[in-house]
Amino acid sequence: MQDEKLDDADSATNRRSLLQLAALAGLPFAFAGNASASTDHDHMGETWGSSSLDGTGLNIELGTGVPLDLHSNRNSGLVATTNTGASAIQAISSDDSGTSYGLYASAISSNPDAYSIRANGDVRVEGDFEATGTKNFVQSVETADGEKQVAYTAVEADQAQTETTGVAELDDGRAEIDLPEHFGMVTSDDEDLVVQLTPYEIDVPGLAVTERTTDSIVVQSRDGTGDFEFSYTVRGVREGYEETPVVSDSE
Repeated sequence: MQDEKLDDADSATNRRSLLQLAALAGLPFAFAGNASASTDHDHMGETWGSSSLDGTGLNIELGTGVPLDLHSNRNSGLVATTNTGASAIQAISSDDSGTSYGLYASAISSNPDAYSIRANGDVRVEGDFEATGTKNFVQSVETADGEKQVAYTAVEADQAQTETTGVAELDDGRAEIDLPEHFGMVTSDDEDLVVQLTPYEIDVPGLAVTERTTDSIVVQSRDGTGDFEFSYTVRGVREGYEETPVVSDSE
């Protein structure tokens, strides 16, 4: 019984509202809506909301330093939800003096399953995406030894490449292949296309690409004969990314 009273006392002491914490730290803040404190002593909880569609549950602005620093040893440090089609969390960096981050997340743990950010659903990036490690897709598969995960790593290149591939057939030693319309939509006309061919026959004359554009390619055999299949891969450079530098100064 005595331990329960101590736990309740500690919980009451720790359940300071975010406004109180901001005031103690000298942080400027703006608040719209309502707030309520959780009575569950398993965590320090605060609920912030806004009754208007364009309101802000909690807005903290700070000239320097960290506006809000959250630590949690249990459950979630911050939970934000929205049902209006807006952003549950919006982080904006307006510093033009150097490298700055709208949102910085770090997982300080030796646990390989610890993630600084985990998204349950699709992720859209309106801008460049950079990673110092690999970029993988991971798929769960059933095997004789139970369920496993297979990780395939994205192919890296020194250009922002576009690619289309397929199988075609020569007709009297010639094949004109229409490339997908969407390939031409995103591929630069100012950069050379790279075409690779693989014949699906053993005794065949040499093949050559005699014409190549983002709309179509023409493949011919050396002696003008042949009615066999072959595969092709066409690579280009993404339009608008022709001059993207490969080497830059380290941050």
